[in-house]
Amino acid sequence: MAVKLRKTVWSLHKILSYFVFLQIFFWVLGGIFFATVPFKALVKGGDYVTPPASASLPANWVMPAVAGVQQVQAVNTAQGTLVHIVAESGEQWFTPEGLSASKANAKEIATFAQGLYQGPASEPSVTWQAEPQRRMLGLVDETAGRAGLWVAAFEGARLYFGPRGDYQLVRSDYWVWYDALWRLHIMDYGEGDDFNNTLLRVFAWLAFAFVLTGLVLSYYAFTRTIQRGFNAPAKRLHNQNEM
Repeated sequence: MAVKLRKTVWSLHKILSYFVFLQIFFWVLGGIFFATVPFKALVKGGDYVTPPASASLPANWVMPAVAGVQQVQAVNTAQGTLVHIVAESGEQWFTPEGLSASKANAKEIATFAQGLYQGPASEPSVTWQAEPQRRMLGLVDETAGRAGLWVAAFEGARLYFGPRGDYQLVRSDYWVWYDALWRLHIMDYGEGDDFNNTLLRVFAWLAFAFVLTGLVLSYYAFTRTIQRGFNAPAKRLHNQNEM
């Protein structure tokens, strides 16, 4: 009976391993990465960039004729201090003189980015990104769906700016790997924030069954080792008597 049960458990353990081995590998690999790589310094980019200092509205600022104003904020950008207004109709940008702000150019972005970047001094490669940037075979959306951004690419990091030159975010290869491993870790390959999805729950139970059958097999192996240890002296004595 015990032999038959052991064989059944072994067969189940082997079948479960085919389903959960790769996912367990990603769980462990992700856990090692999350625990090893400094989050704020490298993943969030704290070692790569110093965000622009806060700005104040010009003393002689006159509010333009904008209906339904919800927020007014001065922002340091690649074009200097601009005023960002959020209204019911959308967002608008103005110069300190109250004129509509134009789109920043690549040279302005490069100069501004060099002042924010904390890595080795270098000239960034500046490009206009019309579509969201996806990496890792499309698994990682580096800008979370945001398009229409300037990107200043340095050797260690990529700095993103809005059309008027306002700093948005920083990304590095550490962040890309973190995001990819996080999606693999929680098995959410869409938005990357649903850690209670059905796929994850199914594999969690399969992994639990895999571990449970492994414990049962370990118990059988342990008891067999103990039995062999007890039987060894009697076997040696029997052999000596035959001699």
